[in-house]
Amino acid sequence: MKEFQLTVRNQPGSFAKVAAALASAGINVEVAAGMGSRGEGLIRLVADEPEKARQVLRSLDVSFEEKDVLVVDIASHPRGLADVLDLLAAADVNVESVYAAVGRHKLVLAVDKIEQARQALQVRS
Repeated sequence: MKEFQLTVRNQPGSFAKVAAALASAGINVEVAAGMGSRGEGLIRLVADEPEKARQVLRSLDVSFEEKDVLVVDIASHPRGLADVLDLLAAADVNVESVYAAVGRHKLVLAVDKIEQARQALQVRS
């Protein structure tokens, strides 16, 4: 899957403007996470139509980067997250970001070595 990482002004309506533009283009945001700091907002999102999402983001003139990410299921028990992270560590994969996906017990993982992570977690492309 493709993650878009956007930087916007950390003010009311910034994220809403992005979400509305994507929705107007018929794009479903499947996963989103955001954080504000020092006047800037960092948004990470996964859309169902990356090509169209890219066009919309360019039209909004927002700064963004793209990255391949994995969406993985985790077990619903106290070691669920730890087990996933242990597998990645054993495969020498660094987790650059992680956040919950829509749907119970799913994680979005941005990592430095995506193919090694896929193999370690046995995730299909």
